[in-house]
Amino acid sequence: MTFRGNLTLDGRTAASGLRGRPPGWPGPADVGVPLLLVPPQLGIAALMSLGDDFLVPRDRTGWIALVALVLFMDAALVWRRVRPLPVLMMIVVVGDAGTVMIHAMEVPATDFALWVALFSLAAHSDRRKALLGCAAAYVIHEVAAAFRADGVGDWALDTVVDALMLLALTALGQLRRQRRARRAGLAEQLAAAEREHAAAGAAERERLARDLHDVAGHHLSAVIVHSGAAAAVPDAALAAHALETAAGTGRDVLAALARLVDEVEPEEQAAEGLPGLLPPLCEGIRRLGTPVALDVEGRARRLPPQVVTAAYRIVQESLTNAMRYASGAAVDVAVRYLPGAVEIEVGNGLPAVEGYVPPLGTGRGVAGMRSRAEALGGTLDAGPRAGGGWRVRAVLPTTLADGRRGHGWPEVVDGVLIAQSVLLPAFVAFVPPEQVLPGWSAWSGMLLVAAFVLRALPLWWRRHAPYAVLAWTTGFDVLWSATAGTSRAAMTGLLLIGATTLVSAVYAVAAYARRGVPAWPAPFVAALAWAATLAAMLVRLSGGSMLVPGLLIGYGAGLVCFLPAWIVGKAVVTRGHRWENAALETMAARTGAAVTAERHRVTQGLRGTVLERTARFVRVAEDALADPDADHPAALREVAEHARAALTDMRALLDALRPAPDTEPAST
Repeated sequence: MTFRGNLTLDGRTAASGLRGRPPGWPGPADVGVPLLLVPPQLGIAALMSLGDDFLVPRDRTGWIALVALVLFMDAALVWRRVRPLPVLMMIVVVGDAGTVMIHAMEVPATDFALWVALFSLAAHSDRRKALLGCAAAYVIHEVAAAFRADGVGDWALDTVVDALMLLALTALGQLRRQRRARRAGLAEQLAAAEREHAAAGAAERERLARDLHDVAGHHLSAVIVHSGAAAAVPDAALAAHALETAAGTGRDVLAALARLVDEVEPEEQAAEGLPGLLPPLCEGIRRLGTPVALDVEGRARRLPPQVVTAAYRIVQESLTNAMRYASGAAVDVAVRYLPGAVEIEVGNGLPAVEGYVPPLGTGRGVAGMRSRAEALGGTLDAGPRAGGGWRVRAVLPTTLADGRRGHGWPEVVDGVLIAQSVLLPAFVAFVPPEQVLPGWSAWSGMLLVAAFVLRALPLWWRRHAPYAVLAWTTGFDVLWSATAGTSRAAMTGLLLIGATTLVSAVYAVAAYARRGVPAWPAPFVAALAWAATLAAMLVRLSGGSMLVPGLLIGYGAGLVCFLPAWIVGKAVVTRGHRWENAALETMAARTGAAVTAERHRVTQGLRGTVLERTARFVRVAEDALADPDADHPAALREVAEHARAALTDMRALLDALRPAPDTEPAST
């Protein structure tokens, strides 16, 4: 995957100043949004002028003033990125003053420009400046709205709607700024990974060669020398001691080489899951002479990469310990898929040869496994099991926290959505002068508001359980339409006014549904609510003959409303989360490709003969020690022969790891 762009923290290209444009001046991309705003600004104003209410100017002078105001505000938006705060203040002051002067009660043109300016301020400024700009714009805008409002109730509704809208735009702008900063950081890491790619292979090759040299120089060489010397001396006690030393040293070599063989990070293969990772691991230990049985219980399912990595490491460490401390003992590996968790259990019996098992280590291996499990919120127990042997049991949760800490801008957006879904229907229902439910008692009004709170409150969890929130909201609206909606048409109209709830739920499914769960049914499910709502309204107004037409019209209108929300949600996932995930995967591939290649190269060389020959002389030594009639000198000579062959193969592998004489070091 190729990543283009030279990102910086403010979202502009660092090379923009190198194209002949003075610093602080807008570029061609800054002109696009203002140009796109002009048609809807003037078009909506023209449509509003056709109504009976005096919402926009109808005379020629008023329209000229309105067009000039729109063009001036849109021209100011060209500088929204380079001077966001002055642009916002200019737009809110000039826009509100202009609407008062031309005696226009509602001019969407000024609102559109204000929204774009505030979002730009939040997207290119820190938290403090964004909040101060939002508060200042809100105060100025509401003071001007008081001169245009049709009564206290109308002004109160405007203040609530504007507060929610401006706060939501500020939160969305800050989220965009944070996302852009993350992308810039990832771009820098990608560049650093590219620079380190050439050196990574050489560094890993050097490390592997050093580890292999230590094993060859200090272990296999010692086995060859001691076994050969002891075989030449007719001393039974010395021969037995030499065999014991060779067996112990061989087990250490096997443990060290097994770690090298299985050192390829499971994160690189996490997509295969435990069913793809554990069988090769167990087979590798089985080839070294340790019987391993793998049992998987329950239906295997996709696990988070962190869980796969932790489970793999726990099994790997447990098998290595069993091979080292209980050589020859059978090992049982069990993987159990439980509801919300996966259980890993590794147990081994007593060693095949009693009395020749080295003492247990410092416990760092167990501590490391336990820390891996606890980091994911799981548990790990390790200790002797009944009947002898050792047992390791870990339980890892398969649903991990999403990492959200405290209350940030995402929670602000959720709170605004909930408040808007509750307050707008409440104001329309009960606030004069145009309340649709006049004459209701305070208790009845409180019950209605409580119902809308119950409807909207699940939006707080829309990122964690989007389909559950969609199902709850759709079911609530259908039930409401079938009961309260059939008694009074205004009750269904309140659902349409609070449509933000369903729109947010559809968006959440598109943006936050788990991988593998289809998101396309979301708008078709949500449209069922509008089908029921409009059908109930038409039946109430026109009779039962409108049931089927109402269902069809409502369902079609719902699709028209919810499909754009779904498309936007999918676009956010494609351009946002997937970009970041792809960047992380690409970075891991670039930094680890050379490392993995060297590890596989060493792995193939070790698996060829070195491990088999080492395991063979360990078995020869253990068999000779276990048989009182065995010929110890002959066994020692055979041990030395196998160790010498393993050492020869390992030296050949070391020679292959050395760079060619004509290889030039990578330039930096």
